Amino acid sequence: MTYVNVSLDRSRSGPLLRALRGARLLPPLVHLWGSHHAYEELLTEPRSLAILDVPDERWRPGLEQRIGLLRRLAPVIVLVPPGTDAADLLDAGADNVLTRSMPVQELAARLATERRSLASAPPVPHGQCSPPASMLPRHGSQRLLLRLLLSDPRPWCCHDLSRLLGTAEQPLNRAALRARLDRLNAALEPLGLALTRSGAWKKLFYTVAPSAGGRAVTGS
Repeated sequence: MTYVNVSLDRSRSGPLLRALRGARLLPPLVHLWGSHHAYEELLTEPRSLAILDVPDERWRPGLEQRIGLLRRLAPVIVLVPPGTDAADLLDAGADNVLTRSMPVQELAARLATERRSLASAPPVPHGQCSPPASMLPRHGSQRLLLRLLLSDPRPWCCHDLSRLLGTAEQPLNRAALRARLDRLNAALEPLGLALTRSGAWKKLFYTVAPSAGGRAVTGS
């Protein structure tokens, strides 16, 4: 199982994650929330696990939404400050919630236990088959959007995409998101796919489906 470290504040996460790397548990790279590379890894590795580090209480508002979004990509373990109520975070989809201030060796042991447990479970299904890598859009943001939209049979809400693709501090601007989706739609035609949209303008939902005049090209 592949760990992918996602932090809401990389400078504050650094000391803890370096200590866990010293325990030979976590990989060296720490991704900031919104990292395309982190999401690509979660979507393409058949058995991946997101470690979401929440360095302090200022990130508590909206944390349930962030967990729910990551959980659409992979199982999620959340590291939280002392005193954080875990019940709502577990209800939001976290596979476990661990206090980040516990002794490093104990935290490493807990994470290793979670890893063994999740590794024995069936992998998270990622919706429709993606087109072969050679046919995916070359531009990173378009490629990631396509993989996200194909990863889950449920439609993606514009607000969720904005939150997932923005920074920890600020969702992606709605106009920027619309521009990315428009560019993706233009790249889908050669793949026999089309972007579909539903809902009202303040809350739009997006999916990717085979186009009316073409047959989708998918990988094995």
